[in-house]
Amino acid sequence: MVFFFLLFAIVGLASAVMVVTRKNVMHAALFLLLTFACVGATYVMLRAEVLAAVQVLVYAGAVMVLFLFAILLVNMPEAVRLRQWTRQSTVAVVLAGLTGLWLIIATVRAFTGFAAPPEAATQPLGTPRAIGEALFSDYVLPFEIASLILLAAMVGAIVLARETAREEERPDEALTDLPPDTQEDQQPV
Repeated sequence: MVFFFLLFAIVGLASAVMVVTRKNVMHAALFLLLTFACVGATYVMLRAEVLAAVQVLVYAGAVMVLFLFAILLVNMPEAVRLRQWTRQSTVAVVLAGLTGLWLIIATVRAFTGFAAPPEAATQPLGTPRAIGEALFSDYVLPFEIASLILLAAMVGAIVLARETAREEERPDEALTDLPPDTQEDQQPV
């Protein structure tokens, strides 16, 4: 079990480093997919099957498709040409190293003397039953607030999409208001 944890940890860490060091954004996106898969495999090893499924479906599936669409829609040669280097990479590396060191120290301090609750030995924490009990008992109010926020965002997206669709239909209606001799010149081919 330790071998597989170390394998997924090393591969995940290496692929995460490759994400930020690759110049080709498609290669970086593929390394990000590998990183998501390693995190999902780590969740499976922790017996958190629901979190692993969410990791694979949401991040490795939906978010990666979104990233790929964004990559394909951006004009990459122009973006690379406009890239500006401000010679602050040394400062960025030092700050990133200090932040990483601070995170390691904070994690070690947080988990010093940490012991799992006694019921964790009988029932894993990441099972559907445990997540359902936690969501619908201790965290019912935040869960419902999050669902209302998501509902409001979905309604807002629908309203904005309908307004955009209506605006796209209006130019065709404006062509009918022109005199008959100019309508033929303005119609799309």
